[in-house]
Amino acid sequence: MKGYQTLEFQAFLGIPYALPPLGDLRFERPRRMGKLFGTSDASKPKPDCINKNYLLSTPKVYGEEDCLYLNVYRPMPLSESPLPVMVYIHGGGFIGGSAGPLVSGPEYFMDSQAVILVTVSYRVGVFGFLSTGDGNMPGNFGLKDQNMALKWVQDNIHYYGGDQQKVTLFGHGIDGIATHLHLMSNMSAGLFHRVISMSGTAIAPTAINRNPLEQARNVAEFCRIPNANNMSEAELTDALKYVDADVLVNAGDGFKYWDADPLHIYRPVIESANQDAFLTAEPELLMEQGNYIKVPWLLGSVPSDGAVRVVKIYENFELRYQFNLQFHDLLKKLTEFSSKYNDADQDEKTRTLIEEYLNNIHELESQTVDGLLHWMTDRHFNYPLYKTVRYYVRSGDDPIYIYNFNYRGPHSYASIYANAKLSRSYGVVHGDDLLYLFRSPLFFPDFKKNSTDAKLITSFVDYFVTFARNGRTNFLPHMRNCTRYVFAEGRDSFCDYHHFEYRRGGFYLRVSNQFPSDKVKLWMYLSDET
Repeated sequence: MKGYQTLEFQAFLGIPYALPPLGDLRFERPRRMGKLFGTSDASKPKPDCINKNYLLSTPKVYGEEDCLYLNVYRPMPLSESPLPVMVYIHGGGFIGGSAGPLVSGPEYFMDSQAVILVTVSYRVGVFGFLSTGDGNMPGNFGLKDQNMALKWVQDNIHYYGGDQQKVTLFGHGIDGIATHLHLMSNMSAGLFHRVISMSGTAIAPTAINRNPLEQARNVAEFCRIPNANNMSEAELTDALKYVDADVLVNAGDGFKYWDADPLHIYRPVIESANQDAFLTAEPELLMEQGNYIKVPWLLGSVPSDGAVRVVKIYENFELRYQFNLQFHDLLKKLTEFSSKYNDADQDEKTRTLIEEYLNNIHELESQTVDGLLHWMTDRHFNYPLYKTVRYYVRSGDDPIYIYNFNYRGPHSYASIYANAKLSRSYGVVHGDDLLYLFRSPLFFPDFKKNSTDAKLITSFVDYFVTFARNGRTNFLPHMRNCTRYVFAEGRDSFCDYHHFEYRRGGFYLRVSNQFPSDKVKLWMYLSDET
């Protein structure tokens, strides 16, 4: 295959890493794929895992239930020494996404000629995360798929020229959350050696489902399974195993309280401790206790991560009208306050947030859209990132690095979220840093090869590759490590981090220690931490 800058590389597509999760293996942990005999066709990608992407204007079911495959890409000519391995877990809200080359294209990493890249498909949505909260359907199947893919890498990547002792796990958005969860899973210990979590941490309010059995019974009801509320967990699991796959996916419609919300229907769960459990305690508790895998960690964000939901609402006149009719209640639901607060507490906190972010204007309009963007970005991304870093730094001297990507080029995921021509600029939104790591011809045309954006691709990929190779960033001499410069209560400073931004007709990198949000202390107050 040809790289973005014409360098050739090799692609091995659709490699099975586990048995197809069909029939009795539905809602079960993945089973290791045995040795394959003969010749397999690795020239074409396999279909995506079956899903329904509610971010689209007309979401529909597509993909296959038989989907536990991965893709391996290696540069040519192959290095005589084993290359670092980067394992990418695609985003998609745990309900969709693709590991295929049309969305997660390998060309930019292959142009570096410095790493082996692996992209992984895993079960999403109801198949990946439904749970009865006990051993009958323990849940976290998508995360266990990722874990099985990491085991495959340890067993096989040396055949492709990869170094199984230098494996970097990285993911974006909800799968930034997934990479963080792997740090807290004993099941994943020893399977990777660095982690990159982009725009997502496991302390985010969307990370965990704490009422899995109730959700499983609701799914059964939506699938018209008789007596769903009175079945035992074992009977419920058996009944759901043989429901038509499309019917199961469409059951997600029943959870929507308004338009596409909640976006993240199916989520990881806390399991009972046993040898097959992926996550056995609350992520925040594990972080607070320092009970996580100690490896170098790179965390990233963009200024408008919250655009993943706000853009569509603002750009669609009918949605905006409906939103304003239920303004207070929908804001409260979208914020996803902790269940420790009753309705009255949540109402009071919502009023405080409207005053702080929207200047007490109770309507989504041109004056308030930026405020709502900052609100959702702070709630679901910035504040969880801040707390994660604080716990990590306090628990030891393990290396941690941070970047904030604030470069806006000619393409943006905002147009995907809006499903329409944009009426305004939303800055750098959720996913825009991915544009400079993965080629996505399904969504965006290529950047011109002599453009500023092409130069940024080279620089940003090198930033990631250097971390994968060395466990540190290539700008370390210009920053103070978080382990030596920690946010202290009563100060406005933060760990030094790398800030990619646009300046004077091009991209620019500087070091900052001002936290990306100026309202961290407000969220500490709202969470009763001060």
